[in-house]
Amino acid sequence: MNAASDRIVVVGSGSTGMAAALALSRSGHPVALVEREVLPPCDDSVEAFDRWERRGAPQTRHSHAFLARLHNEIQNRAPDLYAELLAAGAEILSFKDMVLEVYENPEFIPEDDELNLLACRRITFDWVFRRYLESIPGIERIDGATVEGLVAETDAGTGCPRVTGVRLRDAEGARTLEARLVVDASGRNTKLGAWLDAIGAGRLEDESEPCGIFYSSRFYRLHDGVDPPPIEGPIGADLGYMKYAIFPGDSRIFSVTLAASPEDAELRLLLQAEGFTAAACALPATREWVDPSVSEPITKVYGYADLHNRRRFFVRNGLPLALGVFPIGDALIHQNPLSGRGCTLGWLAAFDLADALSAHPTDPRAFALDLDERLARDVVPWYENMRDQDRMSAATEAVQDTGRDPFDFADVDGRVDPAAYMRSLVRDGLMPALREDLHVLRAFMRVFNLLDSPRDLMADPQLLGRVLRVWQARESRERISFGPDRSEMLQCLRKDADASIV
Repeated sequence: MNAASDRIVVVGSGSTGMAAALALSRSGHPVALVEREVLPPCDDSVEAFDRWERRGAPQTRHSHAFLARLHNEIQNRAPDLYAELLAAGAEILSFKDMVLEVYENPEFIPEDDELNLLACRRITFDWVFRRYLESIPGIERIDGATVEGLVAETDAGTGCPRVTGVRLRDAEGARTLEARLVVDASGRNTKLGAWLDAIGAGRLEDESEPCGIFYSSRFYRLHDGVDPPPIEGPIGADLGYMKYAIFPGDSRIFSVTLAASPEDAELRLLLQAEGFTAAACALPATREWVDPSVSEPITKVYGYADLHNRRRFFVRNGLPLALGVFPIGDALIHQNPLSGRGCTLGWLAAFDLADALSAHPTDPRAFALDLDERLARDVVPWYENMRDQDRMSAATEAVQDTGRDPFDFADVDGRVDPAAYMRSLVRDGLMPALREDLHVLRAFMRVFNLLDSPRDLMADPQLLGRVLRVWQARESRERISFGPDRSEMLQCLRKDADASIV
C-alpha cells in the first residue's frame, strides 16, 4: 500500500479533529488534517485570543469546561501536551481545594485525586494543541481547503460505497486527496449528508430536539494582585427562567455565561453589555467575580442561538452507510453546550476511533461496527442525559407559564405528580445536599466530570437515601437562593437599560 492510499484524512481541525490526528498518529498512521479556515500565526495564546475568528466554530468565543476526564486523559496520554497547556497559563481546579472552601476537616479518599479540572480558554487550548501537533511527524496540515465531496467505489462484499478519498479545493485549485479512511470532524454543521447522497449511500438520518436556550458569554480579567473569589460547590445553577455558570480560565481570565429560553423576549437583554452586567451583578455566585474592584471585561458579549441536541445515525441494520468514512464529535452527536462536555467527548471519540482501527485494520465494516459500539458506550449516554435534562427544563418552564408551582407534586386528591416530585427532589434534596454531604458532592462531581456514568448518580440506593434525608428536612431549612426570581431579574435589567438611555 502506497503512502497516499495509507493516509487518513481528518476533516476539520477543531479540538476533536486535532485529537483524532493525535490518536491516529500515535497508532502509526499518516494523517492529513484538512481545515477550511486559515488562522493567522500568533506568538502566544493572548495574541490568538485577540486575532483568531473561528467562523466555522463560533463556540470558541464562549465559555468552556475542560472536565476532569479530559484533564486526566491529556495528563496520561500526552504529558508533553499537558505541560505545554500549563506553561501557557492553564490552571488546575482541584476538587479538594473546592471542598476545603465549604467543609471543615473533610475526609478525602484516593479517588478524589482524579477530580481535577483544567481551567483554560478554548482558544488557548486550540492554540497550544495546534502548535503541539506541528512537532509530530506524520501529521500534514492543509489549511484553507474546502472539502467538496467524497471519492468512492462500490465495495464488492457489502454493496456499500467504499470511500477512497476526498475532493477538495484550496489555493492549488480542485484536487483529490486519496485516503484509506476519512474522519469527519467538521462539527455540528457537517456536510456529510450531502456527501453521502452524492456517492449513492443511504440517507443520514438523525434525531434532533431544541436545547431550549440561547446563551451569552463574556470574558473578564482579574486585576493584578487580586485573588479570584472562592468557588464553593458547582460553578453554575438553574433558576428555572435562566441558567448561569462561571468558567475560570488561563492567564487570570475567566468567563460568565448566562442562558435563557429563546421564547423569552425580555431576557434577550442578556445579549447586550448593560443587561449582561446587570444580571451578573444580581446573581450571588457571579456578583463578586464581576465587581469592578475585582475584574474588568475584556470582550464584548457573545451570543449563541439555534442550539439543538442532535444525534446522527451512521450505522443502520448492521452496516455503515459507507465504508472508509466515519463522523465523530459534533458531526455525529452534539448536545447543549452548557454541559461543557463537547471537547471531552470529542477526545474520547477520537481515541475510540484509533483503537477500533487498530483492532480491525483491514476490515472497514468491522471497524465501523466496533467504533459504533464504543461510541454507544462512551458518548451516547451523555447525549441522552443532556437531552433528558433539557426536556425536564422545558417541562418546568411550561408549568411555570401556567402560573402553577412546578415543584408542587401533590394534587388536590392526594396523588403525586412524578415529574414534579423529581423536580422537587433535585431542587430541595440534591442541590442542598451538595453543600451538606461530601459523599453526595463527590458523586455529583464524578458524574459531572464524566468519571462515572450519568445513570449512576440517583441509581445508587445509598446515595439516594442521603439525598432523601436532606429533602425530607426541606420545610425546616431555609432555601438556598441561587438568584432573584424572574420578575426581580427583569426589574434589574430594565433599571439598567433605562439608566443607559439616560
